[in-house]
Amino acid sequence: MQTLVSGCTNRRMDDYTLGIIWSIGSYQENRFVFKHRDRYYLEQIQKRFGNTIYEQIGTTGKSQFVLKTAQLKPEDLYGWSERNAQKRDIPGLTRYNDFLRAYFEIHSALGYHTAYGRKKQKKYKRLRLRVYGNYFLIKSMNDILSDSKADRKSIQRVNSNNTTAYLQYTSLNEIIAILNWITGNPCNKEFWDDIDRKISEPIKYK
Repeated sequence: MQTLVSGCTNRRMDDYTLGIIWSIGSYQENRFVFKHRDRYYLEQIQKRFGNTIYEQIGTTGKSQFVLKTAQLKPEDLYGWSERNAQKRDIPGLTRYNDFLRAYFEIHSALGYHTAYGRKKQKKYKRLRLRVYGNYFLIKSMNDILSDSKADRKSIQRVNSNNTTAYLQYTSLNEIIAILNWITGNPCNKEFWDDIDRKISEPIKYK
């Protein structure tokens, strides 16, 4: 079985950091605001802009980390639009492996779902990969991920206004192909350690 390469190091802002900005950034009162429960992603922004990271209690009552900077402007980015925009697409880049690595780390989920053997006689759990985002962004991502040798998928809508959607992969070969295609440096080691554990046990019978 093909295996993942998940070692990582840190370096200056690049398409990976742009993926973080796209995933958690919002532009408010002439400055960018970044919020996430994992301090790691704020630290990648901090390396570029040097602003202070602080902790606060979010609207859900859970702790999160925050960084704000006025040094970054929407026009500095490649086709920026707000995360809650009705139409939001992926930025125009030469290659997408690094950008999508950050995006998947923040907006994807690799977990188990219930499946059945032949004639539904035996129930088991198998891996399923989902990645979420604005419908137009997911539509573009569907085409881009075909470079990883994964088939294009039917886009699933999440909410009634059709703004949010997701792609879903249940073929182990396709899941591994996508993850191998986006793996690289820098990366969130905890995310990839969890990926490696799950890939080593793609099927559970209990």
